[in-house]
Amino acid sequence: MISWRQRLERLFVFHGRQLEALVARRVKDRDVAAEIVQDVFCRVLRAGSHGTLDDDTKVLYASARNAAIEHGRMETRRGRILGALRPEQMACEPAMPDAVASGRAAVAALQGALNELSPRCREIFLLHRVENMPNAEIARRYGISVSAVEKHLARALRHCQSRLAAHLGPG
Repeated sequence: MISWRQRLERLFVFHGRQLEALVARRVKDRDVAAEIVQDVFCRVLRAGSHGTLDDDTKVLYASARNAAIEHGRMETRRGRILGALRPEQMACEPAMPDAVASGRAAVAALQGALNELSPRCREIFLLHRVENMPNAEIARRYGISVSAVEKHLARALRHCQSRLAAHLGPG
């Protein structure tokens, strides 16, 4: 008795090119078709056998056809989205040297302000602002109340705002 992997290898040898041709007719790109078929074989390998050799062959063809259809839908959606963009939305103007220098100075000032905080206050602030960790989870991690977390966050925010006032401008 052959293993599932061996059966799938045989199916690939006997049907791989036919599946690629089937998919290529839909997606109009042989390289993309080859990638889609390879992905289909990987998914079918993980899913396991569906019974007989005939059943597994039918699953491969149906999966390849469905993957080609889904690829076409994604391409249509992508084209519709890109087609709706105005040229100014797609173009990115190069950063001016003074803006780059100002941005770097602001980042350095923020790093300095964060380094001035107590380690616990800095860690709580970064967990909340960078890691998007909820206050309740931070409180559990540090064994403090949610109110204490909020006070640490307020303290860190006030401190950073005061240190970055020159970079933030009027506000």
